[in-house]
Amino acid sequence: MAEPEHMTRMQRFWSWLAVYLGKHAGIVAVVGLLVTLILGYGTTKLSFATGQDSYLNPEDKVAIDNVAYQNLFGGQAMLALLTADQGKTVNDIMTSANQATFDKIAEELRANPDVIEGVITPKEALVWSDRLVQSPDGNPTNSIAGKALLAALNNDPSPEGKAARTADTAKTLERLNAIPADQRNLTNPVWVDFLIHDNQGEIRKPLRAVFTDDTHAQIVVRLKGNASIETEGKGADLVTQVMQSNDLANATTTVTGAPVLLKEINDYLKGGMLQLGAIAIVVMCIILLLLFDVRWRLLPLAVILVGVTWAFGLAGYLGIPLSLVTIAGLPVMLGIGIDYAIQMHARVEEEVVIDRAAHPIQETARNLCPALLVVTFDAVFAFAALRWAQVPMIRMFGLLLAVGIAVICFASIIVPLATLGIREYKSPTKGRDFREGFLGRLTVKLGSLPIWLGPVLAVASLAVFFGGIAVEEKLTLQTDVAKWVNQSSEGIKNFRSVEAQTGSSSELGIYVVDSNPNDVFSQRVVDFMHEFSGRNLQKYPEDLLTATSLVDTVGDLTSVPGASDVTPQAADVKAAFDAAPVDIQKSTVNPQAGAMNLIFRYGQKDLESRLPVVREIDSSTKAGGATPAPDGVEATPSGLAVVGVGLLENLNANRVALTYLSILFVGLFLAVRLRSVVRSLLSLVPVLIAVGAASLVAWALGLKLSPMTAVGGPLVVAACTEFTSLILLRFLEERRRGLPPRPAVDVAASRTGRAFIVSGLTAISGVAVIATSSLPLLRDFGIIVGMNVAVALFTALTVLPPLLVWADDHGWVSRHMIPEDVLLASTPGLRRRKGLPPIGEGAPEGGDEVGATAGVGAEPVASGSSAASDAGPGSGNEPPAEPPPTRPLFS
Repeated sequence: MAEPEHMTRMQRFWSWLAVYLGKHAGIVAVVGLLVTLILGYGTTKLSFATGQDSYLNPEDKVAIDNVAYQNLFGGQAMLALLTADQGKTVNDIMTSANQATFDKIAEELRANPDVIEGVITPKEALVWSDRLVQSPDGNPTNSIAGKALLAALNNDPSPEGKAARTADTAKTLERLNAIPADQRNLTNPVWVDFLIHDNQGEIRKPLRAVFTDDTHAQIVVRLKGNASIETEGKGADLVTQVMQSNDLANATTTVTGAPVLLKEINDYLKGGMLQLGAIAIVVMCIILLLLFDVRWRLLPLAVILVGVTWAFGLAGYLGIPLSLVTIAGLPVMLGIGIDYAIQMHARVEEEVVIDRAAHPIQETARNLCPALLVVTFDAVFAFAALRWAQVPMIRMFGLLLAVGIAVICFASIIVPLATLGIREYKSPTKGRDFREGFLGRLTVKLGSLPIWLGPVLAVASLAVFFGGIAVEEKLTLQTDVAKWVNQSSEGIKNFRSVEAQTGSSSELGIYVVDSNPNDVFSQRVVDFMHEFSGRNLQKYPEDLLTATSLVDTVGDLTSVPGASDVTPQAADVKAAFDAAPVDIQKSTVNPQAGAMNLIFRYGQKDLESRLPVVREIDSSTKAGGATPAPDGVEATPSGLAVVGVGLLENLNANRVALTYLSILFVGLFLAVRLRSVVRSLLSLVPVLIAVGAASLVAWALGLKLSPMTAVGGPLVVAACTEFTSLILLRFLEERRRGLPPRPAVDVAASRTGRAFIVSGLTAISGVAVIATSSLPLLRDFGIIVGMNVAVALFTALTVLPPLLVWADDHGWVSRHMIPEDVLLASTPGLRRRKGLPPIGEGAPEGGDEVGATAGVGAEPVASGSSAASDAGPGSGNEPPAEPPPTRPLFS
């Protein structure tokens, strides 16, 4: 088949590719199968990341501090909350039989040092208290506690304080002497009661980290520090299994902890992505069967499945991990990527049925493939903005989508050209022109707003966009981490139960390091820790419930109602450490590193509420702060509460900017590729409306946004510019054939309506299917972003057409994109300004013959066209009922 002389080198390439793929469909199939198998194997290399490295950068101070903290004192804590049965108290939990069970539990857990760092049971807490109270000679004043109380009495500056201490000591000795010396052991319930309760009948302050109140006690299991999520998951399972296999009398046990929730998320990642993908496939299958009126309706679905396999296989080879965010990658890529295959399939059948060219596959390749490359780069640049996110898992999500969309575009070009090429050669499609179909008419109707609304819509889009910017800072994120996971799971129910019963949901750790490890027990360190702990407990009573440290334990020993606050002596602190069980020692002091640990039990607060508290506590230890650390001593907040605050800071750092950055990237690319700032801005008008409207709706309804909305903006930009670019490029194609602006928009809408509506629904469903996730973090993301994509696509089909007609009537859209003679002949506004007669009223001079043949709604034959029957709606020229029986497809 001879090629037109005017054809460019790139057009020749697409023409050659269309013929080559069709001629060698068998080879393409074999090579495609091999590529699919090779890249499919890459999916086995995909890894799942839900540890701190997925939401904190390695160079972040919070991440560095947390690694150091866990190296010093172990990893996440698992809690086994013991709730006394009705009418029972913690005294009834501490029976001799239960104490033996506690020893057995601790032994079974410590037998797994690869996952367990330490175990502190109520039995060990009592053992420590017993050692502090007992003395070798039986004289209570010679015990560690006795010496500490005597020192506090001597150092109390207040006469009233000394009197209160003297009276309290007398009461303590009275209770102590009532118990014979040989019965002062943990098998005696009276002695146990003496150790647990103070003279006022309250739980002793040093024990409140283990005996939280009179009906609750807890086992604290510290997992291995800086362990992987898999190792933490094993630890969580182990603690649960051990507690379930050991019954405790007079109490019920509830096991929970952050590792349980992280394990649930990790388990969901491994199955949830496939589940969401399967739902998306079913929904798309229904959409294609019901609305995509072509032969082989499910071919685009087969193409996208191949493309997604290639995409995730390549991600596996590139080492792109899957995280809580990237789990959304499969349904998103299915929804957005299938558009390419739908457009390709629909265009092939359009060319076959309309019979515009001798080789419809070549005609499709020449006109559509360059457009698909444009929209692919639109998406890639939109997702590239996510590389500037402060959260690693969001950056990885952007990389996954950018790689995935590029691979899917390649598959959507190669597979349909080969498959449909050989199909049309062996069994040409025969049928009526689908321009009269419902979806085509609907698309024309959607874009039929009056032309004069063009500038109004442009101004309105800016108003909506800047309105969204104005309220953006007023929007808040859902920062209660526990609300991100499945609220009906056993893990979250146990977590909420423990939180309700103890009033605590996590811990804030502070590690205090002396530059000289030998001075870790010095009086200056003890003075600082005592002042620092007391000050923060007093300032933040609703946030910090209790403080646990070696210094606090000794300080609480000497705390007496009505007495002055007295700092414990360093010698007493060192003696208390020497008397502590090994696991309590490991959790409180690391002598080799010169580090002491201070743990605040944090109240039921979300990350946003914790942020100012953590910041102030951190700054208070610096020079000029409320409790500055001594020279050579550093106090560093860490632990789960600080890590969560670090995540929130990273999310808020440039969450809003990512959306605007993606708009900027796409706008710059389109300005270069389309060689016009105006054409670029026209493509972005529906995007601006969608982005602004999303913020305004969320603000008006008072919605708390999912943290994943950081990736929602670029997703909307990618999906919407994909459609606006295709509409714009098809409009230019029809203008190049000589149609005036309005008929060009109508022809483009009628012929692409089926593909746009179907691919629009699949794009929306691909995102919206995430709303079926059991994780609220994902579900809310699916609802909000799905709604935004729907608004964006609806706007693209309604707002862009009149804008194009209005702008191109001034020659702003088509200029330099179509021949000047065609532009002048087919643009009413330009003709009026040049004083030429309206289109259809004779043939003016100089190349106006094309315009003379083009009445409104008609589709003239332009250079490169092959059939006068290529007519627009209402032209009066009917296309042939069916194409010729044979075609030189592979000539």
